[in-house]
Amino acid sequence: MAVAVSAMVLISGCSGASNDGGDTTCKSFLAMRVDDRDAAVAKMLKEREARNASTGEVDDKRTILMGLCQPADKQSSKISDLA
Repeated sequence: MAVAVSAMVLISGCSGASNDGGDTTCKSFLAMRVDDRDAAVAKMLKEREARNASTGEVDDKRTILMGLCQPADKQSSKISDLA
């Protein structure tokens, strides 16, 4: 029983961030935790290239997007339009 309760606590503690891949807006992207940003970038890259990206590719693209998404006029832009 304790294991089930612990599992439920872990699940309910997740951020619940939506992973829209390349359709994620910069505003949403910047509000995500690093793991969620990486998941969005990985999904975007998979949608584009039909393969799983390496960890290095995901890290590099996340770092680039963090800079590109900073300007106020980019907040509604999709990350796929910037990267």
